[in-house]
Amino acid sequence: MKQEKIHILSLLAALVASVIFGMSFMFSKLALAVAQPSVLLAFRFTLAVAAMTLVIAVNALVGKLRGRKLFAFDLCHKPVGKLVLLGLVQPVAYFIFENYGILYTSSAVAGTIIAAVPVCCILMDVLVLHERVTVRQVLCALGAVGGVALISVGGAVMISALGLLFLLLTMLSDTVYYGVSHSAAKKFTPFEMTYVMFLVGMVVFVPVALLQAGGPTSPLILQPAQNGDFWLAVVYLGILSSGVAYGLLNFANSHLTVTEASLFSNVTTVVSVLAGVVLLKETFSLWQALGVVLILASLVFRYGAELAQSKEMN
Repeated sequence: MKQEKIHILSLLAALVASVIFGMSFMFSKLALAVAQPSVLLAFRFTLAVAAMTLVIAVNALVGKLRGRKLFAFDLCHKPVGKLVLLGLVQPVAYFIFENYGILYTSSAVAGTIIAAVPVCCILMDVLVLHERVTVRQVLCALGAVGGVALISVGGAVMISALGLLFLLLTMLSDTVYYGVSHSAAKKFTPFEMTYVMFLVGMVVFVPVALLQAGGPTSPLILQPAQNGDFWLAVVYLGILSSGVAYGLLNFANSHLTVTEASLFSNVTTVVSVLAGVVLLKETFSLWQALGVVLILASLVFRYGAELAQSKEMN
């Protein structure tokens, strides 16, 4: 029974993480109106690391006062190199490849290709990790990709060989992230994995931003830092979309197969579209509606019966 509850909690964690990621596109759009991508990433990951470091400090203080910490956090005598690799894959490589992929292709093409990550995760489960994959999981993954493709119908189609290469590398980075995170969970807690991931991101993107901007006193850095909307976006992206969402996803990866954890990733597309319609007053076409229905139907087909059965047992 306990294992069943952990399984359900892990599925819900992956779902909530995908919802948070879906809202992040709107906040990224808000921030990128006043800041360069590298500057946004530098602020985002610095805030994420600062917030998580504060949590670690509070946890250590509670441990001293009460004799017992709120949660385990200890990187000593552990293979931290695996977490550095995790950080280089996600967020570093993923964000670099995604930005350049979107630059050289249309968003319709980019969204459809990146949506194939769950399919790649199925191949990783079968060929590399030798996990069991069901027909339902395969159909759910293919249905979700089809849903994203429908959402992208009507968008401008632009693609180049270089853009396709970057998008394939983006998809590969995300797939490898799921695999490495799943493996690292045997040695590290979700919080430890998340902290090192964004520490690596900060170490990489802060120097990049400073070099591109021309120093810390550059208007490219100072002007965004004086903008309230920029800070609103950074707080969401740094704390919720980075610390909380990736923490939940790493927790899910600790208890689910790579295929199970990745199947919720296309919920991000659904939330992104609906957020744009409701909050930004963007248009909502019939194709987008059909795509949203197909993605949600695929997930209900895969997990609806399982969640209902668990509820009856409890």
